Amino acid sequence: MITNVTARHFKAWPELNEAVINAANGFTKYNESITRTDIILSEENGKFVEFTVHVNGHTFHGEATGDDFDKAIHGASDKIVVQLRKLKEKLTNHKAKDITEFL
Repeated sequence: MITNVTARHFKAWPELNEAVINAANGFTKYNESITRTDIILSEENGKFVEFTVHVNGHTFHGEATGDDFDKAIHGASDKIVVQLRKLKEKLTNHKAKDITEFL
């Protein structure tokens, strides 16, 4: 998985980079087919974090703003996790329905 971190109009400190990369690596728990994750950090109008995750032709987007980057990271990553779970559920339930139709 390729992970790109962009800090807009400020220099991200190493702990912040590590935190967002760890959050992005956690997405593989829900889908191992993730090809690329783009992360954008900004300090304009509060602390802003945006994740864009690419999975086999699907693109998921989650963003959040908070008082600090920890809250924003958790908010944005939770939105991505919900979307990844929904994709997994669609793929697994879709196959199960097809099998039961033939029985």
